[in-house]
Amino acid sequence: MAKQNTITARDGTGHVMLGGRQILMLASNDYLGLSTDRRVIAAITASCARYGTGMTIYPIFVISDEHSTLEQELARFLGVEDVLLTVSGGAANAVALTGLVGEGDFIISDADNHASTIDAGRLSRAQVKPYKTRDMASARDVLASHAGQGRCLLVSNGVFSMDGGIAPLRDLVDLCEHHQAILVVDDAHATGVVGKNGRGSLSASGLPAGLSNVFVTGSLSKALGGAGGGFLGGPRDAIAALRRNARSYVFTQGMTSAACAAALAALRRLKGDPSLHQQLWHNIETLQKAARKHGLTLLPSESAIQTVLVGSEERAIATQHRLLEQGLFVQAMTFPIVPHGGARLRLQASAAHIPETLEDAIATIAQELCA
Repeated sequence: MAKQNTITARDGTGHVMLGGRQILMLASNDYLGLSTDRRVIAAITASCARYGTGMTIYPIFVISDEHSTLEQELARFLGVEDVLLTVSGGAANAVALTGLVGEGDFIISDADNHASTIDAGRLSRAQVKPYKTRDMASARDVLASHAGQGRCLLVSNGVFSMDGGIAPLRDLVDLCEHHQAILVVDDAHATGVVGKNGRGSLSASGLPAGLSNVFVTGSLSKALGGAGGGFLGGPRDAIAALRRNARSYVFTQGMTSAACAAALAALRRLKGDPSLHQQLWHNIETLQKAARKHGLTLLPSESAIQTVLVGSEERAIATQHRLLEQGLFVQAMTFPIVPHGGARLRLQASAAHIPETLEDAIATIAQELCA
């Protein structure tokens, strides 16, 4: 990797040292700024002193008390009966999709779902059918066409990572209840960000937690501490069965105790200090207002992900390079991450950002794109 793309230090204001220069990072998943929080770092240090770098044994055999405590507190926070921890958010999707359905069953998948969801569907050996993204008519047609032919699972992102929009979850819940289908919601970019105090996309959609046919997956490498790990939450009996039988859980080393300690400390910070979540949303609104002020059009978003559609891959990449020269790291999203002709710049706000720096950054981006 070229030296200019190597981060050598980070601080608590959303800046990084990259290529020997201080750069404002606008492409990080550290939505609450907790990856540099002193209490989170102290929790990791204490965990390493107690357990070493990790448990070094599969979680089906033994877990640490930090694993157990995080599962319990995260379940209460999300409002689900039980939580199973995994090595990553992608692994959580694999456990859900390969453990809840299999050969002879069907998976109905939003066309814009994350790659880990798509790959998990392939691993499940179930038949996978996509529906047009966030299009309820398409979802109904696809689901109805497979009614009565084995178990059926519908999977959707909660927050979509390429534009920040939220899935029509109220309609999806009703649809799955009508067809007795399982609903899996990937909340990787929603947990800690949207909903009441960051409780996720179901909360943001005004839905009750703990629905009997609904499972939630997510990542602990984003808003909740950034150290790694993932989770799958849902009904207690189903989660217990997945712990015993899901190959993607049984045959893996699992989440490290240090990552558990980080996520637990981050979760407690979020629950104990509502100003963190409030600051994130203040910064999101600051970014949006600055975009309107400077004539920069953002795609509709209900989360910390704010996107500028560019179209041309060459232009998006060139703009990213020019912005980096001006001290801003803004990620260009190009094929195959997005379709040909759909290149974009993705901006990600964090509670760590200083509002004035966001305003200045948007002014610079607008000058580059609107000239």
